[in-house]
Amino acid sequence: MEPRAGQWARVAGAFLVLAAVAAAWWAIDRRPPEWDHANHLERAVLCERDLRTGDVRAILERSSFYPPLVICLAGAASMAMSIEAAGALVMIAFLGLGMAAVYVLGSAAGGGSVGLTAALLFGTAPFVVFSTLRFQLDLPLAALVALGLVALSATDDFTRWGRAALFGVVCGLGMLTKPTFALYLLAPAVLLLARSRRRGLAGAALAVLVAAMLSLPWFGPRIFGLGAQLEARAFAQAAEAGHPDPLTLAGLAFYPRLLVFQMGFGATVLLAVGLVVAAARRKFVLLTAVVAPFAVLGLIQNKNLRYALPLLGGAAVVAALGLGAVPRGGRRAAAVVLVVFGVAQVAAVTTGVPPSVWVPGLGTWWLPATPPERVDWRHAEILALLERDRRGAPATISVVPNFDRFSVSNFRFYATRDGLGLRFVRAWDDPPLGIDYMVLKTGEVGPTWTAEKSRRVATRLATDPHLARVFPVIGEFPLPDGSLATVRARRMQPVTGTAPAAIAAAVEAGLRRRLDDVARDIEGLEIRLVYDEAILAGRITRAEVRAAAATLSEYTRPAVTARLAVRDVTLAFEDLLVNPWSAVAEGRFDPLDAGRVRLETATITVPALQTYLAGLKRFRRSTVSAEGDALGVVVRVAGPDVSARVRLRSAADRPVVLEAANVRVGGVPVPAALVNWVIRHFDPFPRIAGRMPFPVELGDVRMADAAVRISHRP
Repeated sequence: MEPRAGQWARVAGAFLVLAAVAAAWWAIDRRPPEWDHANHLERAVLCERDLRTGDVRAILERSSFYPPLVICLAGAASMAMSIEAAGALVMIAFLGLGMAAVYVLGSAAGGGSVGLTAALLFGTAPFVVFSTLRFQLDLPLAALVALGLVALSATDDFTRWGRAALFGVVCGLGMLTKPTFALYLLAPAVLLLARSRRRGLAGAALAVLVAAMLSLPWFGPRIFGLGAQLEARAFAQAAEAGHPDPLTLAGLAFYPRLLVFQMGFGATVLLAVGLVVAAARRKFVLLTAVVAPFAVLGLIQNKNLRYALPLLGGAAVVAALGLGAVPRGGRRAAAVVLVVFGVAQVAAVTTGVPPSVWVPGLGTWWLPATPPERVDWRHAEILALLERDRRGAPATISVVPNFDRFSVSNFRFYATRDGLGLRFVRAWDDPPLGIDYMVLKTGEVGPTWTAEKSRRVATRLATDPHLARVFPVIGEFPLPDGSLATVRARRMQPVTGTAPAAIAAAVEAGLRRRLDDVARDIEGLEIRLVYDEAILAGRITRAEVRAAAATLSEYTRPAVTARLAVRDVTLAFEDLLVNPWSAVAEGRFDPLDAGRVRLETATITVPALQTYLAGLKRFRRSTVSAEGDALGVVVRVAGPDVSARVRLRSAADRPVVLEAANVRVGGVPVPAALVNWVIRHFDPFPRIAGRMPFPVELGDVRMADAAVRISHRP
């Protein structure tokens, strides 16, 4: 039997080869970072700046769903190198940690040879190699899951407190990598705890306490909103993206069908054998660590191979047990075949040689080939054009396509990395409110669930000459896929041959018609425009809309059922910018921007507010009542109900501030220091303010006579 030192040397040697291949790939590749890859790199840049200034609060508050551990490791590394190189270094380091942990896990399950085989199977798995070339959180999560299984096995059913505490440390770090970490360790941990027959309760409690202490600074403020986010990502967003229902054949077969794509052909065959071997040898903890999360992932509608990546460490150990079941005479030949497969997989993923082939029976490619690219997608030139054209003024840019190499994500990353101070948003809804520039692309524009919106914008510009007039093309850039990128800038040319009063009349008439999109049952409607000669270029000093009563909603979206009845309402637009050409030619009200929007007066009765809440999916079971100068609110969600006495206050940075008192969760009073942890997840106004293209303010807000009353504030 080969000494452990020799086996460790082989694992280290294999890792160094894989690290060198990955480093060479990262050095050659020039493709823009894609979607989440770009988003994580952007956050790493921001974390590097927070680390330099010592702004811990900003680090903890930066994201609502993705914890900061891996991202800030890259941020810290970027103090000594480029952010791209830092991202590569972090991914390669976690590959090494994963291979080491899998080796230890395999050695404990079946001896050093099993550990060595498992580490090699894990390191050369096609999807592991592919993930090493992307700055994502799932390879680090896979490494920490494997390390967690090692630490869990060492606790002796949670009876060794020191090792249980160490397991808690790993769990805390895993949770700070991605909130789904618990999914992969929960089932084997519960199995060990049940096997301990209460002897491990204290050790398990210690592990939970240590993990909670490590992760609480980040999870604490998010604890009440995380469940809703997980549910939305697991099902609601998956349905929007067109994923099959989880209990259909397509849904259940997704991960089994792609095992070869993830693990490789040889490892998949051995995994099937290893499952039988592991069951025969009563390796139930290892089996549970692989099978239980695999089953849960199969029942979640949102399917992505990245979610199954953390299972590959345990699966590699099971596959290595399968190799041990091969008769001794054929074991060496099988090992040689596995080495050949491993080398071929690494080469095919990183260079495209041998080429990936389509596997008809499985409906997938053999492996995720991703040879490095050297082509230029012209981001730097487009950003330079935007910088020259805006001349230091604030600018909001709508990146219309959602193509992986040409999307808002990679534009935003490059702008953040280079400190340009530009604001990027996705494809605009009609009309393009607050948009200073548009970046468009012909040809392929992204996944099917976002492509329709991108094409709708392009069609609108092609068919509406009045919109195209105020957003002329200022730059064109041929792209590597044969498409053409165009940059449009808002240019307000004054209308000629028309009196200001005629434009004002057309704008008012168009506004009256457009109100039908957002308001019905309108009584006593009055519209007043304050303007001068600047209206020829679409600029209106003030537009004021008054109504004795109205029912507000998003009537253009039939799925929106929430309706809000208001009385005595006054809405004012200050420094309003409209399209004067469409107003004159077609009598349309096409707003483009505003300096500020103020809801100056309104009365909303408590019954009307209750009816509105009943139309919101998230709050339809919630209740609101009048309690003197405050609202009594009970939010009924999955889990314990949340109740509070809420006052509304005007604010400069958002429409309204919620001031909560007497907050209870499941009837238990919440300490004042923790009130914000609870209320922040039910307060929509910061998110509304973040999405609005211009400031939105309310007049003075107070509760009186069982109604929310907004009064004019000079």
